[in-house]
Amino acid sequence: MWIDDQVLKYYEQAVCTKIFVPDFTAVVLGSANDADLEVNLKACADQGIPVLRRYGGGGTVVLYPGCVVVSIGCWVKDQFNNSRYFKSINHALITALSKEWSAMQMLGQAGISDIVFGEKKVAGTSLFRSRNYLLYQASILVDLDIQLVGKLLRHPTREPDYRRGRPHSDFLAGLGDVEPSVTSPGEVVRSLETHLSPVFVETLHGDLVAPEEAQYGALAARLARAEQQSD
Repeated sequence: MWIDDQVLKYYEQAVCTKIFVPDFTAVVLGSANDADLEVNLKACADQGIPVLRRYGGGGTVVLYPGCVVVSIGCWVKDQFNNSRYFKSINHALITALSKEWSAMQMLGQAGISDIVFGEKKVAGTSLFRSRNYLLYQASILVDLDIQLVGKLLRHPTREPDYRRGRPHSDFLAGLGDVEPSVTSPGEVVRSLETHLSPVFVETLHGDLVAPEEAQYGALAARLARAEQQSD
């Protein structure tokens, strides 16, 4: 799947980062999500919106040109400790955003791995692990299109405690709600392209390791299966 493979194919690199604005709309399921339960499939079909699945877990999200997607592939020393890696990488992402906009220091983490402004979610994140290889992804809401999200997604079958049953309209926020001067996903991309990589390396410096050649086979096989499925 394109959102995973554009970073995963560089698994021989110690760290690979891609930051971009989606150029089309798609619904993306977490690895264990059931599309019939999480997605308004008729609305997607009527609008020609693809329903895709990522390798990592987490909830279902809508990607569209008002979002920014951050994908980081890296090699880390621990094969587990996902909660710690979520916390560290989310902290690096928030710190990088704060370099340009000091108000982003108000962002935090809630639930398993959401990035939040108060009790509103501004970014969903996921991890895919293959032993020492880690693929982190974040979908950041910049220009929130709540009508689109509400039309395409059902209320999730599983939700974090802090959501407390709230509908999408009361649960989600965009970066513009944190800092009104943030009006364009493109400016977020440009800022993160400048600040994220050095902050990420500094934050995880004790955990980053050289690529493990003995583990390349499993990652290459994953890419081959994905290519076959897309044919």
